[in-house]
Amino acid sequence: MLLRSVLFLLLCLPLALAASDNVNTTQSPITLTKGANITKPRCPSKCANLTVPYPFGIGLGTGCSIDPLFDISCNTSFNPPKPFLSYTNLEVTHISDSHVRIKNWVASSCYNQLGNLTAGFVVSVGLTQYFSFSEMNKFTVVGCDDIAIIAGTKGRNFTGGCVSTCSSEESVLDGDCSGTGCCQTSVPKGMQSFSTYMESIDNHTNVWSRCGYAFLGEQDSFTFHKANLTDLKFRNRTALNVPVLLDWVIGTQNCTESHKSNNVSCHQNSRCFDPHNGLQGYRCTCFEGYEGNPYLDPGCRGQYQAFAP
Repeated sequence: MLLRSVLFLLLCLPLALAASDNVNTTQSPITLTKGANITKPRCPSKCANLTVPYPFGIGLGTGCSIDPLFDISCNTSFNPPKPFLSYTNLEVTHISDSHVRIKNWVASSCYNQLGNLTAGFVVSVGLTQYFSFSEMNKFTVVGCDDIAIIAGTKGRNFTGGCVSTCSSEESVLDGDCSGTGCCQTSVPKGMQSFSTYMESIDNHTNVWSRCGYAFLGEQDSFTFHKANLTDLKFRNRTALNVPVLLDWVIGTQNCTESHKSNNVSCHQNSRCFDPHNGLQGYRCTCFEGYEGNPYLDPGCRGQYQAFAP
């Protein structure tokens, strides 16, 4: 089984590496919260510390969002309340003009000194039609005896993975994710679901660390440290501190198709554009020199003018 997994991984790994060619690392602008209107009239704008701008909206079925799949469920059974995306268990931490950040999940496998599996967590996540996992995420494996595969089956079919080993403690370097103690690989845009599978080469019988971990997370949000290999709180800490980045779009038609069907939600002083993030819909953006929420009346305002000194 292990040999088949390794062969499968090595055959598919070039697909993962190829996905890194066109990754955009530029932070997206945030203008949705800069206008006079952030939400639809009489709709709340915050769930705990999260600002929720339209086209998203707080409350399930309240009409505060552009579509029920953009509803944010503000669960008040937690103190403070926690925001979740629509009817899912995806906890939202930030919303921008182009992305949604959500809390993470970490797959793991732990073994005792005899090589027996003592704890294991598998990750399998799916998104709704207007969202996908951004190519600005990285798939990361942390461990000294571990193989992990990520398989995406919805939106964009994709398989990739990493092998992370340690020949000695001295060979592991902080900040290095090239395969010794830590390995990273890219994912393609448009992936709407994924599952993570882990396996150990020798069940951690020949290394000093007992566990291996695998997760998808926003690139540059995780820095590997040698201490991660023996940190019993690593899994929970990573789930809290390394977000997953989602792309989002409006509808299922691009700008040309939406204009033809007279179904574009861009208001005054804004334009429709195709984000080319692997999804079929569109987004709106303010004209240069304007800011505000292009999805709400009166649209974008506040043109600035540059004057020569």
